[in-house]
Amino acid sequence: MRLLVFSAHTADFCSRSGGTIAKVVRAGGKVRAVLLSFGERSESGDLYRGAQPSLEEVKAIRRQEAQEAAQILGAELKFLDWGDLSFGYSPERVKALAEEIRAFRPDAILTHHGPDPWSVDHDMTWQLVRRANQVASAPGFESERERVRRVPLFLFEATIPLGEMEGFNPDFYIDITEVWDVKRRALEAFRQAQSFLAKWYTHMARHRAFQARHLTGKAEIEYAEAFERTTPWVGQSLPLHEL
Repeated sequence: MRLLVFSAHTADFCSRSGGTIAKVVRAGGKVRAVLLSFGERSESGDLYRGAQPSLEEVKAIRRQEAQEAAQILGAELKFLDWGDLSFGYSPERVKALAEEIRAFRPDAILTHHGPDPWSVDHDMTWQLVRRANQVASAPGFESERERVRRVPLFLFEATIPLGEMEGFNPDFYIDITEVWDVKRRALEAFRQAQSFLAKWYTHMARHRAFQARHLTGKAEIEYAEAFERTTPWVGQSLPLHEL
């Protein structure tokens, strides 16, 4: 499997889908995370306590953290550096992401839930990726790369703990119990800028596992990640729980 993840900030790919990434890699698949910004303004609070660092200093730390997390998960990264709280919608940015889709040719795409009124970057990433997925499949899109069939797009956790306020309504769960230690170690890579991540997403993984256990009766599910589909499921039989 080839999984492409579009992440508004450096930690989002790990916090929201690190377990799923680790499972894909463990099964022999390939994962690439495209990071639209470093989260240098809105998601680096721990770095601004005390002496005020420059944005470039913050970016350097965020890059290092993301690289450490990606190495733990087994994913490759691409940094776009479009500017935290600064990148907006443009045809040029849509085309850039469409090129990423055509270049990697993924089997599935993960990105942010939207609309997201609590994070302009999460919301903008959602808008850009939706359109880019359409453009990448367009036969007339001006590109040297071959077009792709529109890729199944899945949305991960909204801004926690406010997911319900944003309309996040998960319709499938992935059991990440077997790779939880990998995700936890990857989350701990962000200890300089966002030291709370491991604690917050441990709580969320347990909460989603509680829901998954209730849905399936599988007591062995200890940690899970939740997602939303954006397209209907198509198969040879009813989409029953595979566990």
